[in-house]
This record gives sequence, structure tokens and C-alpha cells, in this order.
Amino acid sequence: MSWTIIGGGIHAVTIAIKLRAAGLPADELTIIDPHESLCEQFDDFSCRIGMPFLRSPHVHHVHPDPFHLKKFAKTNQYTGATYGKYQRPQRDMFMDHTHKMLHEFDLNERHIKDFAVNVDKEDGRWKVEMQNHDPVFSDKLVLAIGSNNIPHIPETYQAHEDIHHIFEDVEIPYETSSHVVGSGITAAHLTLKLIEASQSSKVHLWMNKSIEVYDFDADPGWLGPKNMTRYREIDSSKERLKVIVQERHKGSMPKELYLRLKKHMQEGELEIHVNEIQTIQNHKIITEQDEYQYDHILLATGFKNNIMQMPVIKNFVENINAPLTETKHPSLTENLEWVPGVYVSGALADIELGPFARSFAGGRESANRIAKAFNGEEEKVS
Repeated sequence: MSWTIIGGGIHAVTIAIKLRAAGLPADELTIIDPHESLCEQFDDFSCRIGMPFLRSPHVHHVHPDPFHLKKFAKTNQYTGATYGKYQRPQRDMFMDHTHKMLHEFDLNERHIKDFAVNVDKEDGRWKVEMQNHDPVFSDKLVLAIGSNNIPHIPETYQAHEDIHHIFEDVEIPYETSSHVVGSGITAAHLTLKLIEASQSSKVHLWMNKSIEVYDFDADPGWLGPKNMTRYREIDSSKERLKVIVQERHKGSMPKELYLRLKKHMQEGELEIHVNEIQTIQNHKIITEQDEYQYDHILLATGFKNNIMQMPVIKNFVENINAPLTETKHPSLTENLEWVPGVYVSGALADIELGPFARSFAGGRESANRIAKAFNGEEEKVS
């Protein structure tokens, strides 16, 4: 029984390893992702902002055993492997562990570096067409496509010189940048990086709301029955979406980052502005009171929420007539099956998995549910 996974990020790799650990032979698996290596985008993005430790605790990673990363840290004698009471793992260690797992489960050899552009059914199998390779056929398909594809650049910052989104495909001029725009954890990390790297004596952080402090993306109660039991009792996708929007701590940061920012403010190295920018003009940031000549502005304003508009997803919905909820999300079974033999993860699983769907924890939950379907199939076959 062959499987194809479209996507090569943390979720895709977590699912791939879970399937391999559950008995899927390596030669029955294909992973399609356009990056040079698997999990490359997360590696690149977290490096760009200078993230020393992840936001999620050490039990959320790509291996099925929740304590595998902790054992890895001990075996390899990492210094300062985790941070704080939630034991947030060191970013570099997390990536070392991920690359070791890619090697151990033979996933690099199963990776086709290409864009999936179309999915259709042919002779009872799933046919995935790509830009530069012949189509791949498989019995089962997983859509584990990340929602971090197109950086969101607000209109105010478009068509001006020396303004870039931190996740654009450009060389980032850290030394000559002293202005950050954004309100969440990415903006906080980037600001701290610029305080170290920028030639300017002061960094400016421009926010559209006051700092919101939360340890995680959502309350940990959403990871288990405490909150998810009542969530599953909600029939309407509209009501579920309301809960997700309300409960996700979008644009927030953990307390230690807030305290570090506060310290730099007290030392005169950082100035935080809330809802002050009126316009950008002639290489200046203009507020009601002042004008600031800027060197370079780096945007940490997130990504467009466009996953359902991606060509491969649009084509899949049209070709297969895949069912959608009233909110235009995939209509899924409990095992995250969209249509027979096609499973999803991440943003595509929002309505089924709730506030943590897009996080590493959501990737682990997706892997567990898809593996149940895999094990069910294997039992039927044997």
C-alpha cells in the first residue's frame, strides 16, 4: 500500500516518521516538497529571526516517542538543551534531532524536490502531477502543506524602498535595519536580533496592538479532553471557527521575550510604538507627532491565509468534488480523511483539530490519527 505526502515541513515529516514506525516500508513512501531538503523552511525561518529556543515544549517534535528529544539531548550532552519550566528545546538541537530522524527513517531518499500542481484519481489510484517530474501514483495521499507560503505585506508598506518582509526570498540586511513591524513572537525575536546586529544605537518596534503575553499558541487545555470534548460537541463549522479565532493567541509572545524587550527599553536600546504609524513617505515613517527617517524596515507581519487558494488544493477540490464545510474548510472524518484515501494536516485540519491544528502538537495529533487509519488498513489487508 503506497503513500504520497505533499509537503516537507515539520508536520509532513512527523506524519512520515509515524507511518514508517507503524510499518510502512520506505520504498512505499514518496514526499513531494520544493525545498532543497526536508524541514528546510522551518530551519531557515527560525534562523532568520534568531530564535534560540522553540515556543513549544520538548515533547513536541518529529519522533513518535514524546521523550525521544530529551533522550537525544542527554545522549549527545547538549549544554542548555532546554529553557524554562516548560523545557522549551534549543532550536539547533531540535534541528539536529530532526535531521538525524530524517536519516534514520530513510526520508531524504524518498524526497522529490518539486512543486505538486495537480491531484486527480486515475485507475483507482491518486495521481500527483508536478512541475518538473513525471506524475507519482499512490494508494493513499496526505496533504501536509504549510500555510506559510506567501508573506503578508500590509498595503502601507508596499512599493517603498528598503522595506522587506523577514520571510521574503531576499538577503536580509540586519546591520542596516533598525525598524521592525509586528506584534508577535516573530517580531520579538527579530527585534532582539537587531539589537545585537544593527549598527544603529536604538531599534524601533512598531506594533498595531499592545504586547500580549501567553506561554503558548493557545491554552494547553486545547491539547486534550479538557477543552476538546466540548469542542467536538459543536456541530457548526462557523461556531468552531469562532472558537479557534477567539482561542488562538495570534500575535502574542511568551513572558521571557516580553521581559527581554522591557530590559532593552529600560537601557535605551529599544523604543516600542503602538498604533502610531500613519503613513510611509520619502523614506520616512510618519506618525501624528514625528517623522522617523528609516534605514531599513523589516516586516514580521505573518503570512496570507491562502491555503485553500493554492493551485494544488483548488484543483483537488474541483477534480474530486471534495466536500467543504460552510466555512469553506475541508469536511473531514475523525481520522482527518477528506475523501477516501486522502488525509490532511495543519491549516487544512483547523476545523477538526481546533486551536492547535497548525502547531507542532497539531502535527503530532495528525500523525496519530492518520496512523490509526493506516493501522486499520493494514489489519484489513493482513
